[in-house]
Amino acid sequence: MIKEKMLPMQDLKLFGIYKDGKFTIPEDQVRALQEGKMTDVVELKDLKGKDVHIDSLPARLSIVRGTDGNPSLRIDPVYRSPNSLPQLSTEEKKRLLREDLANIRKNYVDRDGNVRTEIIAYDKNTRQFMSHDPRSVQAPEAVNNEKLTAEQKRKFKEGETVNLADGTQFQFSTTDRRGIRSNRNGLVLSILLDGGISYLLLTGLGRMLGKKSTEEQLYSKGYQEGLKSMQKNMQRRIALKPNDRDAVRDLNNVREELSKVSAGHPANYQNKGGDEVKRFNSKDTEINSPNQSEDERRQRRI
Repeated sequence: MIKEKMLPMQDLKLFGIYKDGKFTIPEDQVRALQEGKMTDVVELKDLKGKDVHIDSLPARLSIVRGTDGNPSLRIDPVYRSPNSLPQLSTEEKKRLLREDLANIRKNYVDRDGNVRTEIIAYDKNTRQFMSHDPRSVQAPEAVNNEKLTAEQKRKFKEGETVNLADGTQFQFSTTDRRGIRSNRNGLVLSILLDGGISYLLLTGLGRMLGKKSTEEQLYSKGYQEGLKSMQKNMQRRIALKPNDRDAVRDLNNVREELSKVSAGHPANYQNKGGDEVKRFNSKDTEINSPNQSEDERRQRRI
């Protein structure tokens, strides 16, 4: 997660995204930037530069790391027609445009002679082909309370389908605002952050591309177990620090999700806003990975 103080405020001011002490784009789009995700298409207005004046520019925004390691603003404008990409053959472009495939893997040799991999996907919102370096993607430590293996993490980083024991499937998507697609409506992710585990609750997820199978049942066993683990973690935080307002709020959110799952009515689960992202930061150093053994926890306390 990119905190607001880590946002490239100078860039945001330059392009009119932050003006007179407030953001000019919707709050949910600001949250997407703070989460390190792409926004939906937003409209940038009255852009001025040397010999350039653009009245309006529809584009998707994201925060990337510059060559100096500092965050910078990336603007992906909406193209009138799909852009060209020499790495792809005509047939590969057609398959991505038809959404037969979610992405295509390509190998190349960098300037130092090393073989590298890039994953190319098509963003229908901006009509452009986009690529990402798997090395820049952080895979979750666990999903739905199931710890991921090294192979599952590799697949996630490279945009391949990851299968869980409870029938859940998901894959990383550089073109999706939430950064992930699944055959489930909701997922509980456990991400290593700042030396501890941060729980991330994703709902209203987009369907996986290149999949012809029908949607799985809404609430899997693993999803329910993940929610219960989150609940226990929040309760532990509150026991240690009763005045932790964030923990109290997060606990209420988890309980609300659990009640919806218990009700078992998908209609009650759909968010009015279309999607929802909730993060729950673990401050309990004894819980640093799901399904961690007692020996592992004991070693961590030494």
